[in-house]
Amino acid sequence: MSWFSAVVRARTLRTVGAVAVVVAALSPVSAGPSASAAEPAAPTIASTSYPTFLTPSAMRWRGSHWSATPAYRWTPSTTTGVAKYQVQSWHGARAGSFVRASNTVYAGTMYSGYRSTIDSYPASRTSIAPAVYSGDQACRRVRAVNAAGAAGPWSGWRCTYAPLGTEELERGFDVTPFTYVVRANGACCNPVNSGTYLAKGVRMRVRTGPAYGKARIYIGSTYLGEVSGYAKEYGYKYVTRQKTANLKGTIRVRALSSSRPFRFVSLWALRATAPLGTSKVTSRPSMWATIPDEHTTTGTDSVSPRMTSFTVAPTFPSVRNSNGVYGVKASWKASDNVKVAGYEVASKWGGDTSYVDGGYYQTTSTAMSMNVDFAGTARCQRIRAYDAAGNHSAWTAWKCAYAPLEPMHLNWTAGVGSEAGGKIWSSVRSRDEFGSALRSTDRWSARRLRIQYRVGPSYGRAKVYVGGTYFGTINASSATYGNRWVTFTAEREAHERVRFVPLTSKDVYIGNVFVMPEVAKSVPPAPERG
Repeated sequence: MSWFSAVVRARTLRTVGAVAVVVAALSPVSAGPSASAAEPAAPTIASTSYPTFLTPSAMRWRGSHWSATPAYRWTPSTTTGVAKYQVQSWHGARAGSFVRASNTVYAGTMYSGYRSTIDSYPASRTSIAPAVYSGDQACRRVRAVNAAGAAGPWSGWRCTYAPLGTEELERGFDVTPFTYVVRANGACCNPVNSGTYLAKGVRMRVRTGPAYGKARIYIGSTYLGEVSGYAKEYGYKYVTRQKTANLKGTIRVRALSSSRPFRFVSLWALRATAPLGTSKVTSRPSMWATIPDEHTTTGTDSVSPRMTSFTVAPTFPSVRNSNGVYGVKASWKASDNVKVAGYEVASKWGGDTSYVDGGYYQTTSTAMSMNVDFAGTARCQRIRAYDAAGNHSAWTAWKCAYAPLEPMHLNWTAGVGSEAGGKIWSSVRSRDEFGSALRSTDRWSARRLRIQYRVGPSYGRAKVYVGGTYFGTINASSATYGNRWVTFTAEREAHERVRFVPLTSKDVYIGNVFVMPEVAKSVPPAPERG
């Protein structure tokens, strides 16, 4: 090899080696056992769904309020790399609004402390179904998060609206908890009013036909427009009346005709959603009474007391005392191997709602007097004993006393009555201003009804309902005149007006009516929605 050839070859090898070094420097280094690959970007959300307008059939009576549980669903662009999902929720409730956790179970109050506005769900979860209360609005959005904590973009907001019902609307004739008839026949029942709302307008499902007339819609003093229910054929239509910005005031539906009523079967309050996500959660204390289930035992005595008797009487009082209320007495006894130290008394009440926990206290007494103050309400007690060592007996069963819905006395919408046997009776065939037969002026929660009625050869039959729930049929026909009692039990608790539907041309006369909610059921107070 010549000297020139050797130099060229050496320079060539150095050049190739330099290129190799450069290429090696630019090439990625293989990850060893202790290295980790970069996390891929979090996937986006491909689609979401949420029912926009909840129908009355979706609403359920929860013992103290109406609510529905519509499903909010989402689909990611891909499930690869998703570690969890985050959902943010915004709620509009009457005149206020707030952002709150979407998966918080209802427990005592609607607002139960400061909470994160964003909730996390596992990657396997692609839907949630939190409660939405009647008359309210709920909006939600979702995003995906990868294992490194990187979040993808939020989806768009989707909102659902629950219809206003008997807990939000007053006056008019509520055919069902969400259906109202309004007629321009005096100040008593026209217009239908709500509480104060923050809304830009309303959406209504209106009954149409030749028998129906017009109504005007307002929020506060702002006139939204007129709606006509008149049509040549019977049917339904949806109508929206709204402004561009939120208004604050009472939603009013005022009928314009005394001969042609206006009827709507659903009404939703529409809130402007521009400020979504900017509101704060308000802390409110829980209203539950704390009842201890355990006692600290001391000493060597491990024998528990035993309740030997517990009575509440009368269960169905019929005579008011000198204070104008129904007086009831409760008494109890217990035994123990040493000595009974005292008693724990728990109470709850019901009537217009299912039973609500009403307190707890300790006493050494073995008797008490209590009042059932208001017509249609109930008061219940249960007792357990404890000894000085901290042992306690089992709770007794709940025992209740009920105040009746008396005939007339503003408890019923129809005022026609009759006097027989030294007592006033309400006629089921008497009609109110909406043409409805006898029904209660207030709405009640009832699993059972105990009804007094007049019997005789001149009386007929009538069906008994609470709202749309059938309880039974009264047959008042008898060869001789007198008074009887009947108790009806429904398959499940109902919440609405007690009402009677006559089946014959012969009348049925009703005396006291006792409304009994489900005694085993206890519910939180209704949510506060300011």
